[in-house]
Amino acid sequence: MVHPGQQHTVTIEKLTFGGSGLAHIGEIPVFVPGAIPGQSVEITVTKNRGNYYESKVIAVKRKAKDEIPSKCPHAIECGGCVWQNLPYVKQIAYKEDIIRETLEHLTPVDAEARARLPGRVLKIIPSPQVFHYRNKLELSFGYRSTRVEEHNGKKIYFDEDPSIGFHQPGQWSTVLPISECHLYDEQIGSLLSDVNRFMIDTKLPVYNPKIHKGLLRTLLLRRGINTGEQMIAFIVNGKKKQLEPLFQYFMRFGGRSGLKSLLIIENTGLNDKPEHPKVHCLVGKPAITERLFDLEFEISPFSFFQTNTLGAEKLYQAIADSTELTESDVVLDAYCGMGTIGQYLARFCHKVVGIESHPSAIEDALRSAGKNRIANISFYKGRVEQVLAEQLKPDGKYHFSVVVLDPPRAGLHPDAREAVLAHAPRKIIYVSCNIATFARDLGEFMKGGYELRSVQPVDMFPHTAHIEAVGVLQRK
Repeated sequence: MVHPGQQHTVTIEKLTFGGSGLAHIGEIPVFVPGAIPGQSVEITVTKNRGNYYESKVIAVKRKAKDEIPSKCPHAIECGGCVWQNLPYVKQIAYKEDIIRETLEHLTPVDAEARARLPGRVLKIIPSPQVFHYRNKLELSFGYRSTRVEEHNGKKIYFDEDPSIGFHQPGQWSTVLPISECHLYDEQIGSLLSDVNRFMIDTKLPVYNPKIHKGLLRTLLLRRGINTGEQMIAFIVNGKKKQLEPLFQYFMRFGGRSGLKSLLIIENTGLNDKPEHPKVHCLVGKPAITERLFDLEFEISPFSFFQTNTLGAEKLYQAIADSTELTESDVVLDAYCGMGTIGQYLARFCHKVVGIESHPSAIEDALRSAGKNRIANISFYKGRVEQVLAEQLKPDGKYHFSVVVLDPPRAGLHPDAREAVLAHAPRKIIYVSCNIATFARDLGEFMKGGYELRSVQPVDMFPHTAHIEAVGVLQRK
């Protein structure tokens, strides 16, 4: 019997969904985060789940044959680049394999039907950029370490080394200082250097989530890869009256070349993501412009926009190719965000209808559609299952011949899935960022009269375990 705390030396056999390496202790699988195939690693078992174990790496005893040095000095500590020590060609090959295995093992249909699914997976489309591909960087202000002392029954927190960086997995109260990152656009890196100097010079207090005190909370940097426009947004724990005397400190960024938006955003709530952000624009406008193909989009601080701009163009082209649209088609773009997919598809069809639950995303969609002079697109605000049940019924205003689904990681609500089936489109295009929930939903669509024609993986996130895929379902 294996118990938590026991140490073992294992050899990593392959990578699994979620990015962990897979090994075995006896006949029982053990998942090893941060390990890659071919490595021999010493591990500590952290949890016994009955039919599998979870673990963490103590030391790498033998490197993998394919292993290469990580480009980033933070790669091991940070946790954001779990595969940076794998050649890129190996990374994308493993992603293909993970999709095939997930579909074969998790799709809730009979074994014979499952066995055919891996053959539908196409060769992955690689990211146009392997490094420096992200157009957005979110960092946390905080402390590298904290300690607690108890005096007269009260806990007193001592914060040490104010920093800006990432929260390491499982360590939300401290941040790992980041001096460089090879996933983000290189121009964003120079912005980060400026912010680090700003922290040292101004000594503005850094937020402590344990006691809900301190000013600087998070930093959001965005850049239009195709336009060069830049945004700096400081999210702070304070209200306007407190902030106005401090605006002069932040104005030091105002003259920066390419800076189109310098924002201070109030967030006095307990969550890092403000629910109703109050935005103060110190320089420029509260948004930057980015181009995809010949389309322009206004991106506000919290806009839903693909973080790999050049990869997004590859993804949208794969979606367009798979739809095989005609001038008579009416397309439903469900979970449309700011409407980027629908606006691209509008040129190929009669009409596009988008549905999105986030009000700010709908505002972005309407604004960008007007800017791009797209007349054959409209948007509905609300949850997909509710809008389809109440406003866009099958016998109503529109008959959708093609449905594009781009749901969050949790996949489709059962009612949304049933509502799509009720429209009986000839094609369903499912854009998935979580192949496990795609497999679940795929099984239900197959039971509802659809067959899987193809799955086109598109690598949007090199050096990470995240997988994007475009599934094409055809009505039988």
